[in-house]
Amino acid sequence: MTRRLLLFTFALCGFAAAQQPPGLLVDSGGYRLHLYCTGVGNPVVMIIGGFSFDWALVQPGIAKQTRVCTYDASGNAWSDPGPEPTCRNRVHEIHAVLHNGKIEGPYVLVGFSTGALFARMYARDYPDEVGGLILIDHAYIPPARAAAVALTQEGPDSPPAVLYAAPIEIGIEDEPGIDKLPAAARELHRWAMSRDPELPTAELAAQCSAEIGNASLGDVPLVVVSTANDAPGYAELQKSLLALSHRSSQLIAAQSFHSIEISQPEIIIQAIRRVIEATR
Repeated sequence: MTRRLLLFTFALCGFAAAQQPPGLLVDSGGYRLHLYCTGVGNPVVMIIGGFSFDWALVQPGIAKQTRVCTYDASGNAWSDPGPEPTCRNRVHEIHAVLHNGKIEGPYVLVGFSTGALFARMYARDYPDEVGGLILIDHAYIPPARAAAVALTQEGPDSPPAVLYAAPIEIGIEDEPGIDKLPAAARELHRWAMSRDPELPTAELAAQCSAEIGNASLGDVPLVVVSTANDAPGYAELQKSLLALSHRSSQLIAAQSFHSIEISQPEIIIQAIRRVIEATR
């Protein structure tokens, strides 16, 4: 078989695999959302942010201890297009996919980047369903620079604005240790990006931040996973997040830029296990 034919065959296999999602396609009010759950037990860990397959280094580790779910937001990967991606619509669809997918709480919510804002809003709107939170490199725009920062991204979450007013381009392909992610997951990521996904924006993050404010989590166990980002205001944001709960702690992923689930998945696994133990 020639090299050209081998490449063509590989491409067809990758395309075919991309059309067969693992898990379920759950009706969430007139459109379907992709939900992928593994493992058994309670509490159920629900991961919010990124594509479902971007968590290939985290989900298996958590599945050894309890049930863990990832999902693709509407307009992303296998999920159908949905309503306008406002903060409330995203929280509503997370609620719908869990309940229509027959996933019983309480939930430990893992929010990554803009997903951390959605997780906080979910905890505010459905407090009886949430047993704990992990906030991973929470979406961040320096307040004094927010209007001047232009973000051009190549991944499903808004990266932290670390270069003052200069536009930046960053995706998971730029994350240290990207080769750790299984080849199949990297191929699916490229496939999903080729479909013009409905990605979060800096404007959406700002809208969500304004809406959620500093809503307290009370005594809900909380772990804040931060990077070594030294941009002005980043450290203050981490302190404000830790102050949201009386039972909070912090882990630092010093070798990561933004996609900690790829470069240092062991830290996220540690954070999730810490919250699981606190809820039990």
